[in-house]
Formats: sequence, structure tokens, C-alpha cells
Amino acid sequence: MSENRVKLASPIDFIRHQLLGKLGIVFGLAILVFSFAMMSPVFISSGNLSNILVQSAVNAIIAAGMTFVVICGQIDLSVGATLALSTCIGAKVMVKTGNVMLGVVVTLAAGIVLGVINGVIVAYIDFPPFITTLSTMWLFRGVAYVYTGGQAITNLPDGMMSLAMNSFLRIPLIVWLLILVYVICHIFLSQSGAGRKIYAVGDNPEASRLTGINVKGVKLLVFTLSGFLAALSGVILMSRLNSGQPIAGQSFEMYAIAAAVIGGASLTKGGIGNMPGTIIGAVFIATLQNGLTILNVSSFWQQVFMGIVVLFAIGLDKLRKRASF
Repeated sequence: MSENRVKLASPIDFIRHQLLGKLGIVFGLAILVFSFAMMSPVFISSGNLSNILVQSAVNAIIAAGMTFVVICGQIDLSVGATLALSTCIGAKVMVKTGNVMLGVVVTLAAGIVLGVINGVIVAYIDFPPFITTLSTMWLFRGVAYVYTGGQAITNLPDGMMSLAMNSFLRIPLIVWLLILVYVICHIFLSQSGAGRKIYAVGDNPEASRLTGINVKGVKLLVFTLSGFLAALSGVILMSRLNSGQPIAGQSFEMYAIAAAVIGGASLTKGGIGNMPGTIIGAVFIATLQNGLTILNVSSFWQQVFMGIVVLFAIGLDKLRKRASF
């Protein structure tokens, strides 16, 4: 039902499985940090390390939602567009009312609605998740452009930037929010009955149905969580940019999938994945982006490297699958 049930044939297989799991991810991240630190002393400064965590927050929170979806054996390609549309709606509310909290609530509510739309189509109309969320990716993005006229929504109330600007105990509030989200998601996924049902449905939907699990309801739940967390990450991005932008979130779905898969989730088999692995995967991606920027690597080459990372994530998924047998 989960990665904890993988049966290995020998000590060599066990070692291989561990190296392809959390230990390998941590080791790879350590090598990446060490390499960038050797090439630039600025990289290892406390300020830059804190900046990496802040930069990773948007992708990490989207990736948390993606982890729920992937463990359930589904996929959500619309998270970037969900972020864009929900933040544009929330930003307009803020501009019109001057109320930051109302705008945040509307943003999160919009994310939930968009997630429910995906969930209903996939679970109750029985459309394939890949095609469904590919379609809603274009749909949500298009609506965001129509809603805003293709223009960024600016002049947000001053309080909107407080999340990005303030800190507590010298740690940015964004990092505290990231920690809180992952603690809650980890407890929900690993300790709650709903979390166990997500693993069960991803591992074997038919067997889950026969044991009385509401498979459609579980699928609806994971897409709703994905929409909510995409919108929450949008609140962070909106705070950092002090605007709502219809162009925001492009390619974020790829980064989120890569973070989840690097962290141990499987695109080829449901019922596998965990939150600690996902956040390590998200930090790995943010570290790579940050290091390349500090080294003044061209943005074109950065796209090349990120494409390699996504391919690496897919290859890692394949290697884990082989090591499990």
C-alpha cells in the first residue's frame, strides 16, 4: 500500500533502495550544496540559505498538493493555472475592498473550487486525469487572461506584503508557513484515516472499492487539496510580487511533479510517496536554481538544467521501481 511495504530480495537490493530513497535524496542535496559552496562563498551565507527556503516555498507547497494527487495514482497539470486564476481573483477583491484578509480567503476559496472542478470531472465523470487537467490548465489560464485583460493586478493594499517582508525569531514568516503546511500535511497523510485511504486507492482502486472505501470521494479530496495548496502558494507569490498576475505559475506543475518524484513518489504506481521526501525534493530544485543564478548562469541554460532535473526525476522513478522487485 505504501513504500514501507516494498519487499527486497537481498541486502544489496536494500542498499540500492535506500540510496534511491530518502538517504539518496539527502546525500544528493548535500553534494549540491557543497559544490555550490566551493564555487561561490556567497552561496553558503546564512542570508542566502534562508533565501533558498523562501524561494522553495511556492513550489514546495504546490508539490505537497501534488504529492496527495500522485500517491492517489492521479496527476494534476493545472496547478500553475490554478495559482494564476485564484490569485487574480483574490487580488481584484483586495484592490476593490482594500481588505487583505478577505482577498486571501477568496483566493483560497477559488483554489478549492478549481480543485473540485478537476475532482468532479476525474472522479465522477470518469475522464482521464492527464487529459482533464491538461484541458483545465488551458481553461483556467485562459479565464485568468480574460478576467484581467492580460494585465497584472497591481496596487494591492500594503498589508499584502507583510507575509513576504516580516520574520519571527529571525526566520521569515514564509518559512514558518512552509513548515506548518508540511507538518499538517505529513500528519494528515501518515496518521489519519483519510491519508490511509489515499494510499489504498493509489495502490489498488478496485480492492479499495471492494473494502468499502469511497474511491470517487478520495479522488475528489486529493484534487481539492491540490487546488487549495496551489492557491495558498499563490498567496505567498502574490505577497512577494505585490500583484496578481495571469502569467504566474507557468511550468510550476513540472517543478511540483519533479519535487514529488525526486522525494519518492511514483508516476507509474500509486500508493507510494511521503511529505518529508517531497520537501527535500523541492529544496533540491530551489538550491539548484539559486546556485545557478549566483554563478551567473544564463537563464537559457537554467532551463536546460531544469529539463534535465525533470528527466532525472522520471529516471529515478524507473530505477526505484526496478529496485523494488
